[in-house]
Amino acid sequence: MACLLSACFPKKAGKHLEHFHVEAPAKGDMAPGFTLKTPAGKTVKLQQLLGEKPIVLQLGSHTCPVYRYRRFGMRSLHHRYADKAHFLLIYTLEAHPKGAINPYVDREWVSSFNTLTNTIVKEHQSQEERNEMAAFSTQKLNIAYPVVVDNMNNELWQAYGRAPSAAFVIDQQGRIALSLPWVDPRAIEKTLDALLPSELPKKHVNEPQNHQQ
Repeated sequence: MACLLSACFPKKAGKHLEHFHVEAPAKGDMAPGFTLKTPAGKTVKLQQLLGEKPIVLQLGSHTCPVYRYRRFGMRSLHHRYADKAHFLLIYTLEAHPKGAINPYVDREWVSSFNTLTNTIVKEHQSQEERNEMAAFSTQKLNIAYPVVVDNMNNELWQAYGRAPSAAFVIDQQGRIALSLPWVDPRAIEKTLDALLPSELPKKHVNEPQNHQQ
């Protein structure tokens, strides 16, 4: 199925994410710290990434259509800024799990995009299952930057606003420079350019207009 244009996907918090701007760290706040592991078991700490480079922190899961589609823009962004910023994906609980109550509405909600693309995933029942799904998803979607996995208490998902595909830019001092309820590569690009004003030529990220999910 040909993917709809990027404009069809949200960039602002809607009724299911009204809590985001209350609960998520806002611009100027210190970023919540974390110590998480990659699917292979390597430990990654936020504190270790702070310093000379800003951090692009993205949350997502395979059943979030916005996360899957905007990977194309994020791939382009990472290609341009890979040596200027740290990129890190936090794999979370599933946004639209099959056979389970959705984390954003009080019912099962397998999105129409997922049905059409046969993206059907059950909620993880153990850390091992979540690690396996994170590894599968990042390989299938060709995610080039590092991924760590939230724990089964969903602590980072909660600390960063309980959204299915949120994104943040953290400056070199550990403060939030950008807080997004939905990942938006162009908004991230603008923030990185502001943090690195003389580092890169002004060639903007372009999202593809017709890709398959």
